[in-house]
Amino acid sequence: MNVRIKFPINFTAGIFYRDELQMNNYMVTLSMITNSLDGTINNIALDRIKYFIYHEIESSIFINSSDVERCEKFIDAGLKITTIPDAPVDQLIGIMLYYKLSSITEDRILIEEIEISSSIGEGLVYIHGSNENVDGLDIPEWWKSCDLIHCDSELIEDDEIVTLANVTAWRDLELEWPDEEESETGNTVVFADFKVLDDTE
Repeated sequence: MNVRIKFPINFTAGIFYRDELQMNNYMVTLSMITNSLDGTINNIALDRIKYFIYHEIESSIFINSSDVERCEKFIDAGLKITTIPDAPVDQLIGIMLYYKLSSITEDRILIEEIEISSSIGEGLVYIHGSNENVDGLDIPEWWKSCDLIHCDSELIEDDEIVTLANVTAWRDLELEWPDEEESETGNTVVFADFKVLDDTE
């Protein structure tokens, strides 16, 4: 039986907007439907969402991907960036999260809607879902990838990139799907110093 669930997520990230860097607190609610009778699969899908938000997006800087010079400066300074194909406003960040989280759950859990608001946005809630009209929006490839990438790949130095199967990073985190066979098809994956999920370590 499919089950409807909601999952609240709060995180803090930077935004570089109008030549100013600010920290912003985001409040997100995911409305989802489980798409598997296997509780293990449902738990893995939720853990993937939590890992991506709390280890990749948390404390990164949302920035317009067209501001290449500023992106490169942040990367050179050792800062994490999350590139957005326009100004990093709440509405566009919500659309990004809808696409990316749908990709990393790989239909094991179906994300129906995302509600997003922020402290800088004065609590105004934006709602995004499968019926979203994104005509005219250039969807970056990383939004549609199930890996941990959250930045346009051309901004990253070639010597930091290797070609591996999509599942490799999730396998390293013990978040691969049960009995998943290693794929022979390569995709661009960036190595990172992943932390363990157990906060006590």
